[in-house]
Amino acid sequence: MKIRAKLGIVSALGLLAVAGLGHHRAWAMSGALVGFFSPHPAVDPDGKWTIHPGGLQITGVEPQGVWAEVITSTPRWLVIQTQDGVQYPIAADRIRQFLVRWPSSADQLTANSAVEVTGPEGPENTVIADHIDHYEADAQNLVSPTVQTFYGNKNVTMSPFELAQKDTFSIEYYLTPEEYNIPSRMHIVGPPLSNNPIRLAGFANSVYTIVPSNNGMTISQVTMGNVSFARRGDVAFVTAENFSARSLDVSQLVLYKRIPIRQFQP
Repeated sequence: MKIRAKLGIVSALGLLAVAGLGHHRAWAMSGALVGFFSPHPAVDPDGKWTIHPGGLQITGVEPQGVWAEVITSTPRWLVIQTQDGVQYPIAADRIRQFLVRWPSSADQLTANSAVEVTGPEGPENTVIADHIDHYEADAQNLVSPTVQTFYGNKNVTMSPFELAQKDTFSIEYYLTPEEYNIPSRMHIVGPPLSNNPIRLAGFANSVYTIVPSNNGMTISQVTMGNVSFARRGDVAFVTAENFSARSLDVSQLVLYKRIPIRQFQP
């Protein structure tokens, strides 16, 4: 992903200053200049934002999340730039959940780790994965031990994605011919029993072997974080809630680091 900064640090700080001024300032979004307190609703033709008399209700950051780059980081603020080249200030106290993903490896897994994997189910309790996450210490509060199967090549399915069918047929229904051949997918969270190969403990003494996909398998360590972990140039995935006069309000920000956590210098 190539993201080029259109504004320097001075411009970014200027954006923060504008956000802190009176409510009668105008905001430029998607090329349109709209009064922050408009007597009539204003709607972006692309459907990314709507301004009511009470303020901006939906932002240009897609509700399902958007990739961005960290442009500026201070103890109290982040400025990010999205793939579209739009910059947003984010106050540290307006991020509900801040997570960090660090590159890791199988040799970092211990019996006290919690490993999370999702992938197609193979024969003899194997899961084919292109990525796994592991959680240590307090970060294990982010996950719970589980073994779940989605879809299946049996007569019924309990997939959470088939909401319409579940409303009609309860939690079980017969698969269509197209669905019948879709391989089952498994989601497992459990402690590792071995590193090479990676084997996870499930319920009732069950053991699951994690097999890398044809494209290989990456491993990340997931930790809690805050703005002090961010550095200029870091990539982040941001899920926004709203845009207030002060800051972009974020439900979750996931920061992707390029170095393992043991190499990070606070």
